[in-house]
Amino acid sequence: MSKREYGIWINGGSELPAGCTVFERMSPSTGECVARVHLAGTAEVERAIALAKETFKDGAWKGAPASERGKILLHWADLITKELDPLSRIEADEAGKTIAAARGEIEWSVELLRYAASLAWSIPGRVVNHEGAEKLGLVTYEPLPVIGMILPWNFPSVTLFQKLPYALVAGCSVVIKPSELTAGTAIEYARLAKEAGIPDGVLAVLPGVGEVVGEAMCLHPAIDMISFTGSTAVGRKIASLAGQSLKKVALELGGKGANIVFADANLDAAVGGALAAFTINQGEECCAGGRLLVEEAIASDFVAMLAEKAKALKLGTPDDVDADLGPMIHEHHHRKVLGYIQKAKDEGATLVVGGGAPREVALESGYFIEPTIFTGVDPSMTIFKEEIFGPVLGVTTFRSVSQAIELANLTHYGLANGVWTSNIDTAMAVSSALESGFVYVNSYLETVPQLPFGGRKSSGLGRENGPEGLLEFMQAKSTFVRMRPSV
Repeated sequence: MSKREYGIWINGGSELPAGCTVFERMSPSTGECVARVHLAGTAEVERAIALAKETFKDGAWKGAPASERGKILLHWADLITKELDPLSRIEADEAGKTIAAARGEIEWSVELLRYAASLAWSIPGRVVNHEGAEKLGLVTYEPLPVIGMILPWNFPSVTLFQKLPYALVAGCSVVIKPSELTAGTAIEYARLAKEAGIPDGVLAVLPGVGEVVGEAMCLHPAIDMISFTGSTAVGRKIASLAGQSLKKVALELGGKGANIVFADANLDAAVGGALAAFTINQGEECCAGGRLLVEEAIASDFVAMLAEKAKALKLGTPDDVDADLGPMIHEHHHRKVLGYIQKAKDEGATLVVGGGAPREVALESGYFIEPTIFTGVDPSMTIFKEEIFGPVLGVTTFRSVSQAIELANLTHYGLANGVWTSNIDTAMAVSSALESGFVYVNSYLETVPQLPFGGRKSSGLGRENGPEGLLEFMQAKSTFVRMRPSV
């Protein structure tokens, strides 16, 4: 396993900040060092923001025709695709993903990039003319000058490309803080962005810790907006810090999704969907369907089918092409998820499958956790209420549509939920009643770039993807024009 060296990306090049802290990223699969990351400090934040502001004022990027920005982004997508294999390896090594999962994430990121680029040919605006030829109103959308983006470690590529290309299409300058745990791909994407033709200074990448780089970005008066993906607790802190200068925030936060299975559903499809909902990306997924609500009449058979499929999943390192799941991101998170499993046992839930770390000798050095299913889960239990961020599922039964809706909404989160039924009336009625920004019907964790994504309640503010994802980085301006002098 090769060790990579990363600095900061600023003004169109990679630099190693003088006197910086060097973070050694250890593989969560094997414990080996896979990268040395030179972390940014407040001086680098100041410099990157100053360059971003200056570049925006110069107008080389924002002043270019939107179609030219779109063409550059499409070229960028082609360059990323050409380097798909090495990029996938970087992400797999740093995040602990299987190679297949890392590759799939980057391929989806390229789809998001291509879609965002297409929006360059449809920047919105409108004319308001209700009083004949004498009065005219114009509504135009202008880019917010400097955007700060703070990214998580679980999906370092997707969370970036749900933000960055939309801001670039709008004409913004952007300063990015990736997690120090998974900074590699962000630096590589910046290198390829320069090759594609994005001007120096428009894009900066500053790996660093949140208490230093993230906090400085939130407090800086020249940052006009913070776009953050991460935990609800950190999102609240970011909103508070950003509020001191009244800058805009977009927050994609935690979730505790409910996957609702009715007795008339296609059970084979629902079992597959329920399995994916809590095991994709090792359960380190804000949209994870960690609460499985099953109609009582089919619950026993359904759980038995699901447990058999969960037992068949293989844990492994990025080098294992047959692996289905990788490890938890680091030791602290590994202990945290195991603690949730023990708490579920202590509170009276019934363990069906899994329940701990695997005993295979080949996996002893990594932070692996078996896919784990509990039944007998009621709303008073921690496993029902809190986001676990690991491959852990709690099963609760229901008897009626109204009870299913009540259980699903019995949370302060509101990111995503799922509904499985063959009755279209049930599907639409339940979807309408669910208090979440996204609903999957007879599917889970499946979408298209045209659909906006984001949460309600404690799951966040704002939307990514779709036309709404572009508008997040723009501000409306109204212009009133009197065509003839008033008498």
